[in-house]
Order: sequence, then structure tokens, then C-alpha cells
Amino acid sequence: MGRTDIYGNLKIEENNGVLIAKFKKSMKYGKLNNETLDIKEVENGMEVGGSLTEQQIIANGYKPVCEVEKSGDSTFCVYKEYDVCFVQMWKRDGEEVQEDEIWTSESETMPKFSDLERLKRNIAMVNENINSLGLSNNEALSVKEFYPVWNENSLSINKGDKYQHNGKLYEADQAHTSEANFSPDRMSSIWHVVVEDHDGTLEDPIPYNEELNPLWQGMILEEGKYYTQSEIVYKCTRDSGIKLTQNLADLVGHYVEQIK
Repeated sequence: MGRTDIYGNLKIEENNGVLIAKFKKSMKYGKLNNETLDIKEVENGMEVGGSLTEQQIIANGYKPVCEVEKSGDSTFCVYKEYDVCFVQMWKRDGEEVQEDEIWTSESETMPKFSDLERLKRNIAMVNENINSLGLSNNEALSVKEFYPVWNENSLSINKGDKYQHNGKLYEADQAHTSEANFSPDRMSSIWHVVVEDHDGTLEDPIPYNEELNPLWQGMILEEGKYYTQSEIVYKCTRDSGIKLTQNLADLVGHYVEQIK
């Protein structure tokens, strides 16, 4: 009688004494970055949620991640690195995590103090380098808490850098050095609030000061694009060239026309 063992996406079948290895179409690859196991999932040769091909991921030093079925008395998992792959290992309550075993957010148990120290270092590293990743607005907003917090202590800020401030994410419109008078919520000439990406079409208009905030910093309108405010849609009839702060209803006949 044949036997089948499954190790994550690797399936080993035994039939009449012959072993056959098969990989599923989806696969996970891992790489240790600053003591953190970064796992990328691949399906049909492409990174899930990303743009890399499977070959590019492997070329970047990632190795297969072999996940094993959880046993009945196991409560959490860790990973162990080998020359050719990472292997998932399940543990019982009370079992120690060894020095060469890797704790991750998928481990289903609270980390030790040493794990928390490592996570703190990793978060600090991400915080320092996240502006170099070129994330889209939607991506940036989904990980807003990893962006650095703005302060007035002479930060060297590049055009396009994003910073947290008073619960919002802002993007710099020009390079400058931070100081008290240049805070993101006060200097609309060099900052704008990061909002979700919209196509600016009739079906997906761009929200325009939906909160009717009198201190709103304004938005540059582009000819041909659609904007929405107070559930009314407007079409821009000419480029504004500068940030406008007036309500769209007050700009009818000047920069916009009401559509519906």
C-alpha cells in the first residue's frame, strides 16, 4: 500500500517502493533579514501580493520553506534553517525555543524577551528605510505605523518622504530641513496628506476635503478628472496649478462643473 507525506507544498508519495516528490503550484520561500525570517509566497511562478517572479526571489537568496502538518498536541511553531531550506517545527506548551530556532508572527505563541528585542531592532530598521521602498499610497496607508514620526529636530527630509504626524500620514512636496514652523499640518506648501489612490474617473472620483475641515491644506485640481465632496461629483475644467482650499461648490464656473 502507498504512503503519502506532506511537508507544506512538498508532497512525497511512495508507490511500490518508489518515492515521487511533487510540488504544488503555490510555494513559500524564506530569507533571514536582520534575524527576521521574511517569507514570500509564490503561486504559478509569481509572488503573491508582489511583483517578483519565482526565479527573481530565488536569485535574491530565498530558500524553500517546508511547512509540516500540525500535530494534535502542538501549540506553536518555529522555523529552523538548513543549507537548502527552512523547516517548520511544531512545539508543545512549555517547550523552549532553542537558540537556532526562529520565532515569527505565525508561531501562535507569545515571544520571549529576546524575540521582542529582535522585533524592536527589526521595526527600527524598517522605520529607518521604509521611505526607500517607493510604496503606493494604498500600500503606505496599510503600513502607516511603520513610517517615521515627524519631529522638529532638523530632520533632513527629501521630496516624496512620508512621515506620521498627529495620526495622519503626510508626504513632502519638496526637500527641506524640519523645524517647528514647518510641521506637516501647518505648511501646506511643502506637505500634503496621503490619501487612498483614486482614478479620478466618474466611477472612481477623488475625494476632496470630505471632512469640510476649515484648516484643510488644499489640493491641486487636474483638468478632466472627477472629484467628489458632500456626495456631489464635480469635473475639473482647467488645471488649478496651485492647491485650492475652497469648497468645490464655490469653484463652479472657475475650475469645476457639477456633474451629479
